[in-house]
Amino acid sequence: MAGGEWGPLAGHADPRERKVNRISMNIQRSMAVFVGALLLAPGLAMAAPQCFSPFSGVYVRFEQPVTDSAVARNGRVWGALSSCAGLSSWPVVGNSYHSKKDGLVVAFRAFTVDANTCGAVDYIGTLSGKPLSGPFQLFNQRSNFGNSGTWTQVTCPQPPEEKAHPPAGVDPQGNSTK
Repeated sequence: MAGGEWGPLAGHADPRERKVNRISMNIQRSMAVFVGALLLAPGLAMAAPQCFSPFSGVYVRFEQPVTDSAVARNGRVWGALSSCAGLSSWPVVGNSYHSKKDGLVVAFRAFTVDANTCGAVDYIGTLSGKPLSGPFQLFNQRSNFGNSGTWTQVTCPQPPEEKAHPPAGVDPQGNSTK
């Protein structure tokens, strides 16, 4: 028999094999500590989505909390809105930053489809307090419509399941079928 199978003494593991096993266990233990620290570190933990309600029954959900950051804020808007080309929710992209004068400023665009009565809607507003709330304004250049109000942080409701159906006589790209 080879010395590696039984080691230098019959029935005992080779000291080299014990050393490899000990190193392997130390690496596994170190990885577990590292991953645990990553998950528990306040700045590195995965943040929960943050939602706001600008109007009754309308929700804006950002996948990351709005803070003073150079990172884009992505999310979705849905709720008691007029359907636009068969869709009832749209992606939003924007940013937030802290202004010494105005507090936390949030600006984003809701990307509604480009159809006759639809268009991208631009929002800008400020937020303060706990829960966050404050005034905002919105404007849709395509329909020349603007509005203002107060938006408030809310518990995130479940976004709608999106199964877009184009209006009758329209293909999936929004073109009239002939």
